[in-house]
Amino acid sequence: MNRSPMPTPRPIQAHRTISACFFLCGFVFATWAARIPSVKDAFRLDEGALGTLLFMLPLGSILALPVAGWVIHRLGSRIVTTISLFLYSGLLVMLSLVDTLPTLSVILFLFGFVGDFLNISMNTQGLTVQHARGKPILSGLHAQWSFGALTGAAFGGWTLRMAWPTQLHFSAVGLISVIPCLVMMRFLLPEPEKEPDRQVFRWPTSALWLLGIICFCNTMAEGAMADWSSLYYRQTLTDTAGVSTTGYVAFTLSMALGRLAGDRIIGWLGYRKTLMSNGLLIAAGLGFALLWPEPAAVITGFSAVGLGVSSVIPIAYMMAGRSRDMAPAAALASVSAIGFTGFLIGPPLIGLIADASSLSWGLALVALLGIGITLFSLRVRSDL
Repeated sequence: MNRSPMPTPRPIQAHRTISACFFLCGFVFATWAARIPSVKDAFRLDEGALGTLLFMLPLGSILALPVAGWVIHRLGSRIVTTISLFLYSGLLVMLSLVDTLPTLSVILFLFGFVGDFLNISMNTQGLTVQHARGKPILSGLHAQWSFGALTGAAFGGWTLRMAWPTQLHFSAVGLISVIPCLVMMRFLLPEPEKEPDRQVFRWPTSALWLLGIICFCNTMAEGAMADWSSLYYRQTLTDTAGVSTTGYVAFTLSMALGRLAGDRIIGWLGYRKTLMSNGLLIAAGLGFALLWPEPAAVITGFSAVGLGVSSVIPIAYMMAGRSRDMAPAAALASVSAIGFTGFLIGPPLIGLIADASSLSWGLALVALLGIGITLFSLRVRSDL
């Protein structure tokens, strides 16, 4: 029986729509991050209590991973992306409305849980659009997340200077992010027909484990830069009036620009050579910053690290999505689950090393992680 196929959105429209989704996801996340000090003050939390509260977000993300791939495989990334962004924006507003610490902990857990669904579904949709367009686009999509986060951080700083209450700030961002959800699904692409031999629940293959380990090294490095780079840069300042976040801003901007150019670089060098180059940039950049602890050198080195980490995760996701053994969403969830632990382990491990010796020795671990990415990339296969 012949059935006329349903019309599908054009790939260029879908590309613009999923780009906007990545941007809004970064915008929403950075909005929450910008107000963490306000939350600390509002609930009168010390550093230990704040750390326990903030752990609820990655805990929610980790617990979402086993089921996210299955749900996205069953419902499709188009539906899950739209619903997840709607819920993610709504939970941001709820974070500003709660007035008890237990309720805030629950909402923050859900924020991380839904955020991971959004992350996996966005990347799965990105792979679908990439296939439709016939060229790499995932690194550019991750660049949109970075630009969204930068915009969210800048807007958050402006609202603080203007003395906006947290509820007004979060409500404004939530409204901005929810409105596109009303029309988003019609422009996204449905997945190709599911292949019956691709499994959803299974132990990751050795190839996926290798990609996960590369992601682990990258997320450890990225988390270390987020938590410790400003402190190291401050140690290099002779002018105490200098801004200690300058080094981290240089890292973040370079990461965003690297992702913006990443798709062209991948098309030029290929997956393996790009990964190897990324690892070398991380190692060389951090080594330069440590061997020459002067502000200009540190900014230059941190910028190189930002370029290095920029396209590792997009490449790993692109390669995982080509797995012949697992459904794309499940493969992405597996690689993400292995890699995400780097965010949890890296920063405290560097803190322990710094406490035992110095921050310079702690950050030397980042250079070793860059070397690890390069060495592991030698074993990456283009066919999974």
